[in-house]
Amino acid sequence: MKNKSLKKEIQKLIIVFSIFVIVVIGIIAIVNQYNSKIKEIKHNQNLVLKQVEEEINNLTLKIEFVANYISNNYPGNKDLLKNVVDTNLNISSILVLSKEGIIEDFYALSNLNINKGFDYSKKEYFKKIKKSSDTYWSNVFLSTVNEVPSISYSFKMNDKIGVFMINISELSNFMLRFKNHNGSHMIRIYDKNGIIIVNPDNKQLVLERFNVRYSEVFTKLINIKQAFEHAIFKNKNGEKSQFGSYTKIEKTAWYVIVRESHNYILKSLDTIVYYFAFAILLFIIISIFLSLRISKNIFKSFDDMQDITSKIASGDYNVKLKISEYDEFNKLLESFNSMQIEIDKREDILENSLASFKALFNSTMESVMLHENGICFDVNDVTLKLFRAKSKDELIGKKIADFITEESKEILKANIDRETETYELGIIRVDGTRIDALVQGKFLELNGRVVKVSAIIDITELKRKDQLLFQQSKMASMGEMIGNIAHQWRQPLSIISTCASGVKFEKEFAVLSDERLNESMDMIVKNTQYLSKTIDDFRNFFRSDKKIEEFTLEDILNKALLLLNSSLKSHEINIVTKFSDSEFKLKGYPNEFIQVLINIINNSKDAFISNKIENRYIEIEEINDKNLYRLHIKDNAGGIAPNIIDRIFDPYFTTKHKSKGTGIGLYMSHQIIVDHMKGNIFVKNIEIESPCGLSLGSCFCIEFDKNI
Repeated sequence: MKNKSLKKEIQKLIIVFSIFVIVVIGIIAIVNQYNSKIKEIKHNQNLVLKQVEEEINNLTLKIEFVANYISNNYPGNKDLLKNVVDTNLNISSILVLSKEGIIEDFYALSNLNINKGFDYSKKEYFKKIKKSSDTYWSNVFLSTVNEVPSISYSFKMNDKIGVFMINISELSNFMLRFKNHNGSHMIRIYDKNGIIIVNPDNKQLVLERFNVRYSEVFTKLINIKQAFEHAIFKNKNGEKSQFGSYTKIEKTAWYVIVRESHNYILKSLDTIVYYFAFAILLFIIISIFLSLRISKNIFKSFDDMQDITSKIASGDYNVKLKISEYDEFNKLLESFNSMQIEIDKREDILENSLASFKALFNSTMESVMLHENGICFDVNDVTLKLFRAKSKDELIGKKIADFITEESKEILKANIDRETETYELGIIRVDGTRIDALVQGKFLELNGRVVKVSAIIDITELKRKDQLLFQQSKMASMGEMIGNIAHQWRQPLSIISTCASGVKFEKEFAVLSDERLNESMDMIVKNTQYLSKTIDDFRNFFRSDKKIEEFTLEDILNKALLLLNSSLKSHEINIVTKFSDSEFKLKGYPNEFIQVLINIINNSKDAFISNKIENRYIEIEEINDKNLYRLHIKDNAGGIAPNIIDRIFDPYFTTKHKSKGTGIGLYMSHQIIVDHMKGNIFVKNIEIESPCGLSLGSCFCIEFDKNI
């Protein structure tokens, strides 16, 4: 990745930020000016709408008043129609129709196309009022009276119908007073069907009865906006954008539109926009000039500092920084000078620390090896002794794997590139001899490199002692097993002796029959076979082959109980087993696991005897959970004293007299479960429910994680 110049980046950032702020402020000002203009136009247009709405409502009230007056006074006043037309400029003619729609009377300013007896029953203003309404305001239509676009107002006169032809020219003249800034007129009036009633800017459209129902006046304003709400829409031809609002005259269902050219509104802001643009450009030029000037002064101090740091990096700690014209930089320079002094001090400290580290490295009792990517690059003096090397040259530059036994190379491969807890390796020394060692490795950063530090401890002697302990435990178990053999042989040997003596006695007295002889021989053979089977069972237990097998608790427990059967019976110990419904297979050495069970059961037996427990009860429970397999061996032998319960798995720890116990049985059981089978074993005191009631006892818990 290409490095960038901090000076240029900061200058660019200052300039861009300044331009951005100025442009944003300018845009906000222009938008506010536009919104202010629109707000003013909205206010003015709403005032005009209200005036026009009021004028039209006054016109309708006046027409309705005149209609009511005629209804009440027509039959008795012959000149009534003439007087009304002559005195009301908004009414161009009055028709009086019979209930069949025939003209019975009329008066018009121009009556070229009207006579009494004309049938107007087909006219919309007659049909509407005939059906239901008492009054009716028509849409725009071409009048047959004066042949101009007109609107009418129909009303009932007892059994007759009166019709006013409304002259909209007066209304149009009123609208002429409302003009926009560009000289166009503000007001348009449409009937409910979208036909133009008033358009002061184009009266020809009124004569043509032009329909704008499907123009944007309706689709973007009237149909979707509320009265007095504003919108932007195109004019009737869809060419020019208009900005305006509307209101609806409820009695006549007319729509009064007030509008102004939106393009003209925008154009009126052009001058303001130009002024703002000029101001923005001016401020941008000023900000760029100031930014460059300020950044130049600031970076002069940075450049001085860069020169000084380069000299310090070269080892020149006596150079001094120049005083800046900025207080902040002077404080920074003071801190930098202090840091310069501290760096000098820390360099001395680091040199002393390195010397101390080397002394510590060579004075530790553990073998320490530094290696990178599996290659050794330094060792301490203890490592030379451990590997029987004459000098470091025999180890440095060599592969770690060259000093590892074949059976341990896979273990090394799995652990050499990661931090680990202790693990065991077989090591081949320089002279070719083999040792067993515990190894632990951690990573650290040294001279900019990530290297691994491995600590090595020779455990060859410890393993030899463990083997000796195991053999002692085995011998102790053999002693107990011999006692069990004696128990199991006593009864069969007694039976064999009795049968042989009986045969000899009966033979001397000549009373021995063939049947009696055969019966005695069969009994002797049967018990001899039992003795042979007992020998096989005990021989299998003491078999020294080391083959990992899968086995179930039920099979192993039955074998253990068979070996202990006579001893348990002679000591009147009742054993209850509770196996899980689901089978789980353990992995390990079956005979070692049998020895664990025998050690724990014998431990309970000794506790029964020493505590003089009469009703002796042992419960063995198998629990097969989702992630954990557990085995609980409980007794009611009185429990274990709290001050020793945490020590019973220690080697050579025993509560018995020296002549009766070695203290290695439970220690070896712990070694078998934890080290050989990767499980866990612990003990706790419990209250157990036995056939004789609730009593105090202990529970040995063996656990195996199913996920391992």
